[in-house]
Amino acid sequence: MQRYFLDDQQQIKKDDWHHILTVMRMQSGDDIELCTTTGQCYLAKLSLENIPLKYEMIQPLDVVINKGKITLIQGIGKGDKNEFVVKYATQFGVDQIIFIEMKRSISKMDDQTWHKKKDRYEKIALESARLAHRNTVPTIDFLPNIKALNGDFSHAFVAYENDRKAVFLDKIEGIKNGDSIALLIGPEGGIDELEMALLKDKGFISVGLGNRILQTEVACLYGLAIIDGVLERKR
Repeated sequence: MQRYFLDDQQQIKKDDWHHILTVMRMQSGDDIELCTTTGQCYLAKLSLENIPLKYEMIQPLDVVINKGKITLIQGIGKGDKNEFVVKYATQFGVDQIIFIEMKRSISKMDDQTWHKKKDRYEKIALESARLAHRNTVPTIDFLPNIKALNGDFSHAFVAYENDRKAVFLDKIEGIKNGDSIALLIGPEGGIDELEMALLKDKGFISVGLGNRILQTEVACLYGLAIIDGVLERKR
């Protein structure tokens, strides 16, 4: 069954009208799943006689319990790597994605460029959350450098290729359901030593992601899979 997200006015988002009417060719009386901005989802019945599209709530759906707030802090990648990260990190259940420009980032981002990109990233996240039947859609933000990074996390980790012996799975065993967890992945060029020192001052623990060098967009999925697996086991 198709799932869609309501806006702040409890209306079906305009971006979903085309999907409902043209792609899925739904009719009045068809059932869909609708999720509010608070993460509660309902079985609903469509009414397509008017715009904006109307619906009738039938019954609440079981809520997937949030096992912990997960923030992915991703060094800006080149090309379509950022879109790849948004799409699949959303499916892994992150609550927040923060893109950050780092010293060794090949691609650069300024505020003007970010505002153009953000809308595209948010649409990708919305579609990915819908396909994954998530209750919520992650927020997506941008920071110009490590110094601007502030976060009150229960646990904060940074993947660092020079610390491969610090096995992430060992370091993450202490997390509990409900904890806030941050994972920082560097860009293609890696993380500068001064940036690593600053991150450690901010409470980040350096970890390795296996014995191989992973591309930045793949490394985040490796790390998120470990987090998800550990939290699932502890639930």
